[in-house]
Amino acid sequence: MPRRLLLTTPLIAALALAACSGGGADRQASNRADNGAAPANVTAAVPTGDRFSRYVDHYPFDKVGDHSWHDDPVVVRAVETAVTDETVRKWVLEDGGPSTPIAMVGGRVASWSCEAHNCGPHQWVTLVDPRSGAAEICYFDESVATDETRWFSGGREEKRAGKCPEVES
Repeated sequence: MPRRLLLTTPLIAALALAACSGGGADRQASNRADNGAAPANVTAAVPTGDRFSRYVDHYPFDKVGDHSWHDDPVVVRAVETAVTDETVRKWVLEDGGPSTPIAMVGGRVASWSCEAHNCGPHQWVTLVDPRSGAAEICYFDESVATDETRWFSGGREEKRAGKCPEVES
């Protein structure tokens, strides 16, 4: 009996590990389906040949070539196409507040920023598809709504429960 246990234990352990690690892509897809955004910990390789991914690993206010993220004409155009609300657009394109380094999140270039001295209650995330240039903006302003965000894409606005996704590099 002890010998049989010794022979089957590695097999059981291998099956248990396989079961725990399987389905990652399915979980990621279902997380995206729940709130429309990829989870913050999902990263992808930086695509080449686009004007957005060159900012990855730089802060939005860092100059990369002639422009920073906030003043690059292709980024400005992507944000203007996504957001029709002028106040939101102004905040999203401002470069004065705290920010994290730009990262790849779910295959999109992601930039997170907030209002100085008011980060928790007032923050936003810009997600740009590097191939198409289509932007999706999550905007959270606690003074307007404590439990929902405003999402902008293609000139349309949608309200969603929760806060904006985190961006970690």
